[in-house]
Amino acid sequence: MRVLITGGAGHVGTPISERFAARGWDVRVIGVDPTCDLSGVNYAQCDILDYEALRSHVEGCDAIVHLAAIPTTISHPNHALFEINVAGTYNVFEAAERAGVKRIAQASSINALGGYWGCDDRQFEYFPLDEAHPLHTTDAYSFSKQLVEEIAAYYWRRSGISSVSFRLPGVWSDALIEKRNLRENLREKRDALTAFQQLPKDDQRRQLALAREATLKLRARHAMEYEAVQSGDFDRYAPSQDPLFSSYFFDRYNYWTFIHTDDSTRAFERAISGDYVGAHPLFVNSDRNFLDYDSEALLSIFFPDVRRRSKAIAGANALVSYDRARDLLGYEPTVHAV
Repeated sequence: MRVLITGGAGHVGTPISERFAARGWDVRVIGVDPTCDLSGVNYAQCDILDYEALRSHVEGCDAIVHLAAIPTTISHPNHALFEINVAGTYNVFEAAERAGVKRIAQASSINALGGYWGCDDRQFEYFPLDEAHPLHTTDAYSFSKQLVEEIAAYYWRRSGISSVSFRLPGVWSDALIEKRNLRENLREKRDALTAFQQLPKDDQRRQLALAREATLKLRARHAMEYEAVQSGDFDRYAPSQDPLFSSYFFDRYNYWTFIHTDDSTRAFERAISGDYVGAHPLFVNSDRNFLDYDSEALLSIFFPDVRRRSKAIAGANALVSYDRARDLLGYEPTVHAV
């Protein structure tokens, strides 16, 4: 099988490129880095906004893994982020149509729901979240991922390209876990939440109200977008050394969800080689929250008004369901905790 991987030398793409090459597939990787040196693959420098160059690399391929994108609102102005993510994805699918490619697996994001990078207090109807939940995007990155899923659906209707758009959460490798000292950081967060739950209820309500107020003020300022980051808004206005604020501002908006690179790699492999038709947005993630903390306790603290459950949540079970990925692709996570 000949597979093109856009962005195949990045954090998510490198293990995918290596795994596909190990399977004996003919792997083409394109990216913007002129110095990339991946073994076992054919690498070429190519910008996905350069349609004619992109099209030349798509020719002769059996499938595409599309990963090339701007993954954050921090690094680029909104207009540049949107153009690369949306127009670039359109180019990939258009080139696939012209070349007769009928299978694409692409990186969407858990943020297609709206949440982590957004500027408001995202409301939810139920947990665990799933693909049936309404979308509510308020930032350029999340909106771009909403639209790349629509592009995939369009090309299924238009030309029968079957695809999977994986709504990836944070993708953690062993190296990243060690580099960021995540095990220790998560232990400290668990300890802080346990201590918080032992406070009198009035103190809990007061502290939560303060964390919520600070969070919503910062989000209303678009504090995690490029211009605000350049001006230092987040550092200027965020409470420092406040674990409850950190949990409210960050973790609450990504639902304590992660996936290990071993599992994201297997998911993309199944999406390329699996037997299915249609365009499918799919959540893939670990089966437990990254704190390995009681999930109903997290909901009672941070989402007390969301009482509906799409299915029972036991112990530290994930607050985002991957049932649809299991049904379509046989996806099961192998890494359960950090």
